[in-house]
Amino acid sequence: MNNNNIQEILLQEHNRDKKLTFYAFAFYAIIGVLVIIALFKMLLSNFTGTTPTYYKLIGPVIIIGFGIVVFKKIKALNTRHLLIEQLFNNLNNGKKASSITQYIDYKVILPLGRMKIKLLPVNFLTFSLANQQYILPVPVGIESDFKVLLSGVNINHVNTLKENLYNDSKIESSQPVALKSIAEFKDYANQELTPILEKMEKSRKKGLSFSIIAILFSLLVVVGFLVLNYKTISNAENTTTETYGSSVFMYYIIGFGILFALIYLVYMPMMKKKYQQVGDSGENYTSFKERILKQMISFINPSFQYVEHGYIGKKELEEIAILKDKNYDITGNDQILGSHNGVPFQYCDLHITYMPSIRLEHQSAEEIFSGQFFMAKFNKTFNTQIVVSPKTGVSGFITSNSFSANIIQPSNKIMLEDPEFTKMFDVYADDQIEARYVLTPSTMQNIKDIAVKAKGNLFLFFTNNKIIVANNNRENKFETGVTTKLKPELLTSFYEDLYKQFSIIDDLKLNINIWKQ
Repeated sequence: MNNNNIQEILLQEHNRDKKLTFYAFAFYAIIGVLVIIALFKMLLSNFTGTTPTYYKLIGPVIIIGFGIVVFKKIKALNTRHLLIEQLFNNLNNGKKASSITQYIDYKVILPLGRMKIKLLPVNFLTFSLANQQYILPVPVGIESDFKVLLSGVNINHVNTLKENLYNDSKIESSQPVALKSIAEFKDYANQELTPILEKMEKSRKKGLSFSIIAILFSLLVVVGFLVLNYKTISNAENTTTETYGSSVFMYYIIGFGILFALIYLVYMPMMKKKYQQVGDSGENYTSFKERILKQMISFINPSFQYVEHGYIGKKELEEIAILKDKNYDITGNDQILGSHNGVPFQYCDLHITYMPSIRLEHQSAEEIFSGQFFMAKFNKTFNTQIVVSPKTGVSGFITSNSFSANIIQPSNKIMLEDPEFTKMFDVYADDQIEARYVLTPSTMQNIKDIAVKAKGNLFLFFTNNKIIVANNNRENKFETGVTTKLKPELLTSFYEDLYKQFSIIDDLKLNINIWKQ
């Protein structure tokens, strides 16, 4: 899938969202008119000559407010195709998105007691690019490909790397090249990365001080508003009920007016100025992944492709068929693709959740998997799937149970000769002979070593011609923020995590063709 394909699909989804939005407006407009008529009949009978005028204006104000919202929404819908065109012009010029979030907008929601029926879902992505905020409908099927584009990388190159992983070509045995050691990385980091990191740390401290000022400013405004409201109530003890109600109402209007005036006239300009100072400090701490992590990956191997917002998408998970067929929500980041010692691979942080279509009002999504997902080509095509899952204690049961319950698990449990391995893992396969053929004593020892390094709930899958290592540790690696101190020790910790991931290929000797046909 290339840029033009994705742009065409986005325009089609835009038209679909536009149509569904108009249907929803019509549905809610009919319900709204009926509700307003009923309320007017009920309220007008209670209005008297002494009723304050502003009570009589509530209905018209609500209708006018709703009309303004609808008008702005229709205007945005009618111009969104131009925004999509502008977006792809920026992407073709090498621009990169930031602050990507996603959500599902249900156009019609019907509350039925404690349950809600949500209809006409549309998946949206929000992000910033070239000082422009975008809110676009994106079909789930192309979401992961679209995020590759938003990461500012060449999608054709990424597709080529994936093709190397998914095709049926054999891995040629070769003399392995060792990963660069932790000591080698420290020397490189001291020379190349530490000067950049120091500037980022100064930027982070400015950002942190700004956040503290913003919090104090907000608290000051809230406290001031509460004091104003308290004085209003204290001064209203000897007034009539009508005068008291009018007084409180007016003070609330004045208070909120002052609050919003302070936000837009004082707080927002101050925030803009502070952010400009942070950006002008030499290195913005928010660009850590672009300026630091990307160079760390290049240090390991310059041919590796880093995709900041990329991950293994829904279509790929369906193809490898390790999870039960459900409508999962899948997100992730920090995708790395390439070939190490001749073995094609891809890695990412992955987050999988599931939400049933019909659910209780306050029911949240079930977290299925959250951790690191590593996939590499194997030197053998398996006739059946082999699953290696960790034995769970109390804590392990809590953190890995949802993932275990959603795995497509072969029917037969295989008993192996390694007692230490059987204490750590359960093995399932339909073909016991093939499972023993794959899980040799040396392979089991290597898996045990990997599990010790991973420090999580490690699952392994041997399927088709691939090995998948999924660490369900509830961690999102390589993340920094305004409260994260940017020190050289942090870089060493991140490099150790990368080293552990890529050493899986060496530990399992995936580049050596030991499988005889």
